[in-house]
Amino acid sequence: MKIIVTLIAALVLSVSVYAGNENNVKNVNSSKSKATTESTAQVKVVGSVIDEMNNESLAGASILIDGVKYYSDLDGNFTLKNLSPGKHQIVVELISYEPKAIDINVQKDTKINVVLIQK
Repeated sequence: MKIIVTLIAALVLSVSVYAGNENNVKNVNSSKSKATTESTAQVKVVGSVIDEMNNESLAGASILIDGVKYYSDLDGNFTLKNLSPGKHQIVVELISYEPKAIDINVQKDTKINVVLIQK
């Protein structure tokens, strides 16, 4: 079962990376104009998604913050980039696990661990 979940997570991650690259190519000019108009500092949050029972990394978990969806890699790690300092809510979901919402207040680059409970 774990192999199947890992394979599905790898497939989802590959598709999302491919789709993300297409969006980045199309929006090069719009991102340049945004960068010149925004002068606030940006921070990033790095972390990992872990199973509560056996402390294993969970690949392919979706992490939603500020309307942007990220995915944990094959080692359960993720990076949330270009966040504005302040309060944010992170929602982490993975098939067969209870979803988890976390409120964070980031002022500088931060590291977090998200522990999910299996249903």
